[in-house]
Amino acid sequence: MADFFPLLIFLSGILSGFLNTVAGGGSLLVLPLLVFSGMDMGVANATNRVAILLQSFSASRSFMREGAFEVRRILPSVFPAMFGSLTGTLVAIRLDERLLRGSIALLILVMAMLLVFRPGMWEERREVRLPGWLNFALFFLIGVYGGFVQAGVGFFLIWALAGLGGRDLVQANAEKVFIVGCFTVVSLALFASKGMVRLGAGMVLAFGSAIGAHLGARFAVSRGNRVIRWILAVVVVVSAGKMLWDAFGF
Repeated sequence: MADFFPLLIFLSGILSGFLNTVAGGGSLLVLPLLVFSGMDMGVANATNRVAILLQSFSASRSFMREGAFEVRRILPSVFPAMFGSLTGTLVAIRLDERLLRGSIALLILVMAMLLVFRPGMWEERREVRLPGWLNFALFFLIGVYGGFVQAGVGFFLIWALAGLGGRDLVQANAEKVFIVGCFTVVSLALFASKGMVRLGAGMVLAFGSAIGAHLGARFAVSRGNRVIRWILAVVVVVSAGKMLWDAFGF
């Protein structure tokens, strides 16, 4: 069985790269596989960042070629997210993991309901300018979560960028993957400095993720907001259900 792990990791990378680019939650598929291959959860969480970094910049490159976003516009969100990621990776917050996962799952389910019953909130681009302090606080907290957990952070970024920030889903997805790539540089460097990254498995996963991310970016631009909204809703519900199952066993 061990001989098949590199192939399974590569294929899971393609799938997670596609999902993370179009919706989110790809890490929820990858982490159990890495743990099953023999890593403990901390090492798996760190190693997964290699793939997240490569898939994020692969998808960003594809989105930029399609003119889906401008880097200059999202810099005010990138820097607080990077600072939050630094904080989240450095500071060990003692929280009950079951409670944390359960709370996050419930928040994600609320977002799924908004995706289904408030389509205009996600599909229509609006001119919205959040106050500077609120934008900083919002993306800082998302960065903290991304630095600690990573899995599911894309859902919160889409909510912040589309639900609150007025982007449509194509633009929100494009900006999301760029922001994730930027703050992953910080967290990956810190994890690597502590010897927690398994580079071999991480690179196999990363190559698959880059392929999936490129395909996901092309799919997102070609299919448009309505298709992405329904894919996102399905992935969000499934991901939240898995989080609740892992946390509480029901």
